[in-house]
Amino acid sequence: MRRLAILAALLVASTGWPDNVVAADDGPVALQPVGPPLGDEPVLMIRHDGASLPTGTFIAQDKSKGVTWLFDLAHGRVRAIELPFNNGNHETAVNVDGTSLVSPHYETLGPGNDEGGGFYPGAEVSVVDLTTGNGHVLAAAAMPLGRPKPHGAHWMDNGDLLVTAQVANSLVRFTTPLKPDGGAVRVYSLQGTACGTPHLVSQIPGTNLAVSGCRCDNNRDDPVGCTGQLAVVDLDSGRTRVLPAGARAEGLTVTPAGEVWVGAMKDNTVTIFGFRGSERDLDRLEALAQLQVNAPLRLAYEPSTNSVGIVSFKSNAGDKVNFHRFDAASHMLRKQTTLVSARRGRINSEGLAAVNGVFITGGFDNQTLMIVDPVSLEVRVELLLPRCSLPPAYAAPTPMKECKGAECTGKNNWSGGICPATLRNPDDRRFIVLDGFGWSPRSIP
Repeated sequence: MRRLAILAALLVASTGWPDNVVAADDGPVALQPVGPPLGDEPVLMIRHDGASLPTGTFIAQDKSKGVTWLFDLAHGRVRAIELPFNNGNHETAVNVDGTSLVSPHYETLGPGNDEGGGFYPGAEVSVVDLTTGNGHVLAAAAMPLGRPKPHGAHWMDNGDLLVTAQVANSLVRFTTPLKPDGGAVRVYSLQGTACGTPHLVSQIPGTNLAVSGCRCDNNRDDPVGCTGQLAVVDLDSGRTRVLPAGARAEGLTVTPAGEVWVGAMKDNTVTIFGFRGSERDLDRLEALAQLQVNAPLRLAYEPSTNSVGIVSFKSNAGDKVNFHRFDAASHMLRKQTTLVSARRGRINSEGLAAVNGVFITGGFDNQTLMIVDPVSLEVRVELLLPRCSLPPAYAAPTPMKECKGAECTGKNNWSGGICPATLRNPDDRRFIVLDGFGWSPRSIP
């Protein structure tokens, strides 16, 4: 224990860590980098209860630098993989056997661009081989949709890949085997329906039905008077159905019981859709219940507790709760809490994932990843990432409370400061902005 305390003191002294909260009793542990390090400081693990965690690799994305972070806590290792695009990669998805990770390229941000308002919409999907750490691009630009800002992704059980095409109001299916030029692609159009801006995508278990929350962000092809919807697509016939889901409906998860939980950010509601009767087909899906949850941004189903976790984006004044757990069968609230870093303050999250035994989330503005117990909602592990996903020679962070100049790309999603510009990333200079959480059963390559 004394050795860890000495290590903690040395790390704080050597890095000039800008935090004054005392670490957990078991002290911080620095993860060992695999490959070239990124960042001016080591990745520190505190409040760690690693013995009870699933083995394998935990995943988080820095969408401001186009970097996927891999954490193998069982072996105390970390690896940062630079994606083919230097920013604008938001969500991630890992295939069934944990060998491949994909991240759609949403946009490229330029000087002064707000997040979501990039000067160059994305059209491709980055693919990372988790057995080697190598990445390549799965091109979607050859499709007739142009540059549709793909955002969410979901691997089907048969190995096919579903991706949202936001500004084209469509879903795209890449069939196995995936090929760099896109290979065989099928487009499911939602044009002519009430769906606008399909953001995330998933599949209802045991069916051929894909679902997506349509948040209606005033894309050029959004329907007039568009409100939040749940889009349902029959992946065999291509037939579609759209159901009202509340204003800014985007976050969603599905349960083994065939229920679809959809969060409406602006309405502060979660609508639960399911099937009446034993048959699960397109025409039998309907709204079963509605919950009141403040600003529900992301949802995830956790199997060991048969529960649904929900993170709130930024709570309303007076409401500090930012994490909720509901029973998936009864729809009852079982636990809620406020996730706070031991060193870096409140966790404001834009992402949530779950595996068998934990929830995974993190702050978009404090470079902190949390692994959370699904019953108590206590933090088992907290990972403190460096402020900048850049080579050490460039990673000199400049903390700032507010930034309004051209160097403040993504300023509507501020992250606490700016990093130096590099040839790889000349424009989006925000501190690390965490998103795209996930897990693979495989260890870091």
